[in-house]
Amino acid sequence: MLVLSRRVNESIQIGTDIEIMVIDVRGDVVRLGISAPQSTQIWRKELWDIIVKENMTASEAPMSAELKGTPKLPLSAFSKLSKIPTVKVSSQS
Repeated sequence: MLVLSRRVNESIQIGTDIEIMVIDVRGDVVRLGISAPQSTQIWRKELWDIIVKENMTASEAPMSAELKGTPKLPLSAFSKLSKIPTVKVSSQS
């Protein structure tokens, strides 16, 4: 694991198209701003872990006779969790 120290308004660059900037630090809470292409999926780690666990459970579960041949959308972690609001931060020059 790479560990970096950054101050407010300092950032790190990942590849050519992802930038992570420290927006604010208050006590033990750090606010990060992430600039990435809209097609890039960004997840909080605790949500990602839930999604992976549910996908693994669903892939191991035997399919009941009534579901065979009837495609259904899988129950996802999103049905259990509230939507996370996003905030668009304008860059100041």
